Amino acid sequence: MEEASAQQQGAAFPAPPYYFQRYTQENINLLEKAKADPENAEITKSLEALSFPILALEPPPPVKKGAYWMFGRAWPVQDSLATLEEQGIEQLYPKGSIDRVKELKKLNHSAVFNFLELVHTLSTSPGEFATKVDQIRVIFINMHHIINEYRPHQARETLKLMMEDQLNRKKKETAALRKTCTDLRKQLATLQALKQERLQPPELDTDVEMSAPASSQSHTSSSTTAISTTTASSSTASGVGTKLSRRLSGSEDKRKSIVDSAPLDPIAIKNAETLARMMSLCDNIE
Repeated sequence: MEEASAQQQGAAFPAPPYYFQRYTQENINLLEKAKADPENAEITKSLEALSFPILALEPPPPVKKGAYWMFGRAWPVQDSLATLEEQGIEQLYPKGSIDRVKELKKLNHSAVFNFLELVHTLSTSPGEFATKVDQIRVIFINMHHIINEYRPHQARETLKLMMEDQLNRKKKETAALRKTCTDLRKQLATLQALKQERLQPPELDTDVEMSAPASSQSHTSSSTTAISTTTASSSTASGVGTKLSRRLSGSEDKRKSIVDSAPLDPIAIKNAETLARMMSLCDNIE
């Protein structure tokens, strides 16, 4: 049984634990009822019929201290690099502060030298190769342990590079947005100018209406010459001025009525609202 359990723990795709069969819908409902009314006699009787405590269905609390087991190995809660002494491995480099690059080069030379000795041992005494293989294994474990001490520094530098890359990417996106907003403002200004031209009312031709008072004034002047009296001439000029002012006033009223009665284009109004929303969007982006 223990051998089968060990094989499952070391398998690439281990089978689920045996207690998953306890999580039936009936047992889950019973757990909820027990938590809601623990003093109920009927529920207590149902709990006694189970082969395991009902509270075992609840997930265990997270481990805060010590170690936890996973795939047959104990893992410390506080992730830290265990020393070679704690792992039961001989430490080949001095303790304390060391020059890691220098020690890695020494271990690399030792690995090459021991490999050559292993080749010589295999050619002379093949039965003694296990000792050299174990020595090479210890050398490589020491080298990996020194390399693993660089992991926190590597993590910090990797995080720094990721944040710098993210910052540069956001700066590029912001610059692209601002450029787009600038181009959009230019296009909006052009569209707004076109909208103003479409909504501007047509100007009235006042030259035609001004010709009528001129001809009337000429006719009146000839009549005053025929009459040849100063009083009549004054009254005629006054009448012409009155008629001219009435015509000009009528022209202005007509212009105003055209402006007031000019229908607004629904498409132009919709475009104006769209322009306003786009301008507001550009302001929010900037």
